[in-house]
Amino acid sequence: MSPRTPEQNAAIREKRIQQILDAALKVYRARGYHGAEIGEIARVAGLGRGLIYYYFRNKKDLFLTLIRHTLEAWQERAKGILDADLPVAERLARYLKEMCVQALQHPEITYFHTTISRNLRVVFPDEATEVMSHYEQHMFVPFRRLIEEGVRKGELRDVDPQVAERMFFSVLYGALDNENMITPEHIDPLMEITLFGLVKTGGGTDDD
Repeated sequence: MSPRTPEQNAAIREKRIQQILDAALKVYRARGYHGAEIGEIARVAGLGRGLIYYYFRNKKDLFLTLIRHTLEAWQERAKGILDADLPVAERLARYLKEMCVQALQHPEITYFHTTISRNLRVVFPDEATEVMSHYEQHMFVPFRRLIEEGVRKGELRDVDPQVAERMFFSVLYGALDNENMITPEHIDPLMEITLFGLVKTGGGTDDD
């Protein structure tokens, strides 16, 4: 049997790391960070415990990698939407819709980020600032730049991009609450209300 090529070794390594990260998501959903044990993650991944330590120094390293890996994957998916040659409002709508669709397809990832991001200073007291910078870089900054572009082009109201960002993600996180997850038929109405509000255009009422 001929030895593996470097490409084959790289593919095996990538596959195993993905197995471990997928297993970590499942164990986290069931046990939380502090309850997640390397042995259980190995069992769920179908790998030996020693192999987990071959790829990751410890549990903290594994979960920090999971944060980076999933955020990078989202940024790659969102890039095509944010950079599209479309009006800003349409890109915002597509961005919001894609996040909802991904949340419904991968609820374990949504649960992971919506819970662990609220507890970074408890779970990772020494790395919280660094981890928050990953959220900034991969989620908040690209979105903020799109808001700034819309204001600059006159396609959006002259709003503070950080305030708009905070409102947008507050609505989004509420919709993606795993205890009361948005349903597919509610995605478009949520998108419409988030972007255009509840007030009728023109500022009048039915009684005027």
